[in-house]
Amino acid sequence: MISTYLLYRTYAADIPKTLSRISAQSDVSNAAKYYQANIDKVTTVDEFLNNSRLFSYAMTAYGLSDMTYAKAFMKKVLTSDLTDSKSFVNKLTDTRFLEFAKAFQFSTDGTLATPPTLAQNSKEESDTIGLYTQQQVNKGTAASTEATYYQAAIGNITSVDQLMANPRLLNFAVTAYGLNANITSAATIRAVLTSDLSDPNSAANTLASSNPNYKLLASAFNFATDGSVNGTAQSSDNIISTVYQYFNATGSSATSSAATFKTQYYNSAISSVTSVDDLLANSTLFDVAVTSVGLNPNTQSKTLLRQILTSDLSDPNSVANQQTNAAYKKLAAMFSFNTDGSVKDGAAQTSAQVTSLLASYAKNYNAAQTASNNTATAAYKDAIAGISSVQDLLNSSAYNFILSAYGLDPLKMTKYTVTKILQSDPSDPNSFANQSHNPAYIAMASAFNFDSNGKAKTAAVAQTDSNLTATVKLYMTQSDTSTAALDQAEADSNYYATTIATINNVDDLLKDTKLVNFMLSAYGLKDAKLSTSDLRTILTSDPLDPKSYINKTENSQYRPLALAFNFGTDGKSLTVPAGEAQYRSQLVATADGYLQQTMEAQAGDQSDGVRLALYFQRKASGITSPYQILADKALVQFAQTALGLSSLMSAADIDTQAKMITKRLNLADLQDPAKLNKLIAKFAALYDAQNANTSQSPILQLLQGNSSSNGIITINPIT
Repeated sequence: MISTYLLYRTYAADIPKTLSRISAQSDVSNAAKYYQANIDKVTTVDEFLNNSRLFSYAMTAYGLSDMTYAKAFMKKVLTSDLTDSKSFVNKLTDTRFLEFAKAFQFSTDGTLATPPTLAQNSKEESDTIGLYTQQQVNKGTAASTEATYYQAAIGNITSVDQLMANPRLLNFAVTAYGLNANITSAATIRAVLTSDLSDPNSAANTLASSNPNYKLLASAFNFATDGSVNGTAQSSDNIISTVYQYFNATGSSATSSAATFKTQYYNSAISSVTSVDDLLANSTLFDVAVTSVGLNPNTQSKTLLRQILTSDLSDPNSVANQQTNAAYKKLAAMFSFNTDGSVKDGAAQTSAQVTSLLASYAKNYNAAQTASNNTATAAYKDAIAGISSVQDLLNSSAYNFILSAYGLDPLKMTKYTVTKILQSDPSDPNSFANQSHNPAYIAMASAFNFDSNGKAKTAAVAQTDSNLTATVKLYMTQSDTSTAALDQAEADSNYYATTIATINNVDDLLKDTKLVNFMLSAYGLKDAKLSTSDLRTILTSDPLDPKSYINKTENSQYRPLALAFNFGTDGKSLTVPAGEAQYRSQLVATADGYLQQTMEAQAGDQSDGVRLALYFQRKASGITSPYQILADKALVQFAQTALGLSSLMSAADIDTQAKMITKRLNLADLQDPAKLNKLIAKFAALYDAQNANTSQSPILQLLQGNSSSNGIITINPIT
């Protein structure tokens, strides 16, 4: 008769090879193929329970084959709220049921849980906001370049036809006054520019009834009705006003380039102001002055500001002194106006006042710009959080923000085109965005998460929540128990959990040394000397492909790491599947569990002791407390035999039993393969000695499990 230990070694010497051999057995292979082909067809818990082949396979995988008959009980397990500590499954002492429930995606009503969908993940949202901020800078720089050219060239224009022949100047002027040169005919623009504004039937006055901007454009130039110039094409004031309007029209008035222009203009033009009305009539000077004290020029009453600026600050009853907002008094102090609005001593401001005002303007402009960007960003985040379809996006306040972020003009883009972009699959070379060969289209399609029907999809994540939790738990259990070590482990875990959520592909993961070290430590591969190329191969292996790298027997030690992540073979994060009973990692874990259970059952057919030894070997790495052993009767049987403890110890107090175990067993030794093997060898020898003449082993009953007639579990079989 072969000894228990030798028989155990035939299985345990090369577990991956043994499992591979068992998986090739026809009944095992057919069961696995059926499960994999049909589990994703299940839509309710009742469908699952009523498909005996699927249900029994899964129950066997989690060591619950003895409970297959208890469908009502298992339905309560599968429909428990895992987040509720008082739910049915969380109140059961046998953890096998919780592990079983975690392996499926059923909701409390028995249907499949619906994973949340989102238009953008946190990284995509952050990238879009970053692009928006950069586009604002780029827009300001471009506007400044055009403004510089315009100011240098417009003085050389001597006829309307000369202006019409210069598309760069013409586009600047037309855009400044809110018109679009791309959709307004050249003939219409020429007619407007040569209009006699005193003639109510002129083109500018006629068109002004539908769009007053035509009249504003005409009044900004000095063209006669024959197209000649009366003096200069524009007065200096109109040139400045046009530039100012251009910054506003292009959405770049809040940029640093616009601020620089306004500062330079203010410095040169303030000396020409001879009255408070001159200041109030000049939009650029007014903008700078009001902004310098932290007021919004778009919401201020010029009537009130005239009273402020002409206040006698030595009079406590003056309008400026009566204001509760100190900004008004500060504004009055920055100017030198008499109470009648005229300037004191020939100047609206002294050089010191100009210097002080411009310094305050720079400070308040920066604060206003930051506040404006923060407001726009916050509004975008709020809007994008509520978007579940492309149609929602098109109708949301986020629309212009998005187009601006990707350098697209809302006035030139049709919503039809935007819809086609957002419904494009970035990975499909034939998609609309990719076929356009427009980098902006491709970037925008890649930044959003819509399907071909325009519906928001589930998130693409590097790890599902359950796998993230498991990874962190593994890392924490390997930490030293000192306070400093636990604090560091917690800090590492917080970093990992926060950062892994931003990872969209395997290459980004492998660039972060802290993430790599964390995951290698968690899965016991810190000393494996794996290169970046090795890790990429592991993480991009398809766990469902029997020929993939991690499914080769010699690479089996890397399977737990690969299964913990959610990367496709191309290295990109996969979306969390919707409408499936199991995620990929759960499906593979179930298949692995079925193989393991089958191997142990086949070993048990030859020897109960071998099955018990294999079971203990499988459980050993997770044992950190003697109470875990005492909670599992099969583990208790192993411990009593291996440690030479009497079965009568079970009658003692639970804490006494725990001390009896730890007195003879250093639990840390279970993490050492050599020491674990030595313990199993000792068990095997003692088991053979104790059962040499036993015809019916109690261990077989222990491993098979039993239940009382009322369905309450009384024995914990192997899982």
